[in-house]
Amino acid sequence: MTDEQQYETIGQFWDEMAALYGLENVRGLGYAWQGNAMSYAIGLKDGEIENGNVCITLPDDGWETVKGQTDCLKALYDEIYQKGRLQYEIEMFYEDGTCEISYYRVK
Repeated sequence: MTDEQQYETIGQFWDEMAALYGLENVRGLGYAWQGNAMSYAIGLKDGEIENGNVCITLPDDGWETVKGQTDCLKALYDEIYQKGRLQYEIEMFYEDGTCEISYYRVK
């Protein structure tokens, strides 16, 4: 899957989940990269999604966070990936057009 296809697929997933739960009530987790593919889950910031089936233990320390404009998401990720691969990324988007990405690098 190319980067553009990945953004489109994840964007559609976000649209569906935001319609159900509200954009600012969910966050996305990218994990388990294999080649050009990765796994992606969306969950509630507070509470659980009924019949959700993903449980992942995440590190407590070592996360970095960047904030920016959702319209510039590709540029934010280009900057993040310049310093190497990630093990996890957590995305949050807001109604004002901003986003926040927390990421944990492969050690």
